[in-house]
Amino acid sequence: MALTYAASPLDGLSHAWASFSKSCAVFFEEVGRARAARALYAEFSTMSDDELDAHGLKRCDVSQTVYAKVYDLR
Repeated sequence: MALTYAASPLDGLSHAWASFSKSCAVFFEEVGRARAARALYAEFSTMSDDELDAHGLKRCDVSQTVYAKVYDLR
């Protein structure tokens, strides 16, 4: 005798809602990272070459440094 399991519509709805919620969380996390990158880039872009040098940066490295910092690349 085989047992069968029929999922209720609420199970499907619950799974769909959990998936949607996770997708929203990921989206808003990425929006937050983009805003942080924009703020950090704005800060670095207003610095003089001497100020950037004090941070160990060159103007041509600002974009790459901001990306690596915001996305925690090592």
